[in-house]
Amino acid sequence: MSKQNEMKPGKNGYKIYFNTNTVVMNYKFAELAGKYGTKEYRIMKGIRRDFPGMAEIVVSGREKKSPRPTTRQTYENMEIHINAYENAEDLLEVFETVKALSKVCASPYKYVRDWFETQFPDYKTAPVFKDDKLTILPVSPPHVVNYKKKVS
Repeated sequence: MSKQNEMKPGKNGYKIYFNTNTVVMNYKFAELAGKYGTKEYRIMKGIRRDFPGMAEIVVSGREKKSPRPTTRQTYENMEIHINAYENAEDLLEVFETVKALSKVCASPYKYVRDWFETQFPDYKTAPVFKDDKLTILPVSPPHVVNYKKKVS
């Protein structure tokens, strides 16, 4: 089925689709409908009595979504990654400068993250150590002019 024709339960836990002769319910509603005497049980009993050939479909509670790629990319995790490099002091100094420059931006985190992703394009892959050393030259921070300014 296409996304717009996808059958979903209503906000009360169930929905009747007469065009497909189907009752769609979420798993919580279905569980309560299986318990004698509940409100949901009486609703389903009435639907089964009035529409004996109606199919019943139980769907999961929510759609599964993939996490954002920047979910765990916090300032703290950025510092941990930077500390893995041999010239960590220089990189941390630039990192602190970038954080200070970001204060005037409407979205300081985006400014810092853009610099971080430019500085460490292979952040998501494990770094390769050569002779127990890992070195990278610092990249200059992006121009603040290219970002929206914070409204006071």
